[in-house]
Amino acid sequence: MSLPSPADQVAIGDLLARYCLTLDLDDVAGWVALFTPDASYLVYGRSFDGHDALRAMMTAAPGGLHLGGPPVIDMLGPDDARTTRNLLFVDRSDGVARHAVYTDELVRTAAGWRISRCRCQFITAEGLSDRPARTRKPASDSA
Repeated sequence: MSLPSPADQVAIGDLLARYCLTLDLDDVAGWVALFTPDASYLVYGRSFDGHDALRAMMTAAPGGLHLGGPPVIDMLGPDDARTTRNLLFVDRSDGVARHAVYTDELVRTAAGWRISRCRCQFITAEGLSDRPARTRKPASDSA
């Protein structure tokens, strides 16, 4: 493994920033376009494979704010990379926050870097979890 070139660092950072922003803007088509046609997305103990499954998953997912940290990028070859990044998601309907770590496999395509595999694991008191319990926002005190 090696470090990315400056150009790859910028391009991969841009890809992952677009991952968050397209979700925040409810741009499901733009989000799906960040993945290879045969991509796999592993979350909540399930795998969503291919553009149709990704689109269906994201159309049904709650909306909110996605704040992604800068990725750690390991180049596996000239056209393959692995990234690890953290993400904070705040659900727009109830304000509940979820903390996660993503591991992505990326490939260079004719259209630029794309995600070929994404695994989302949630940060819990017990460590990383594929299927965390849903937490509720605490009720505010009335005065």
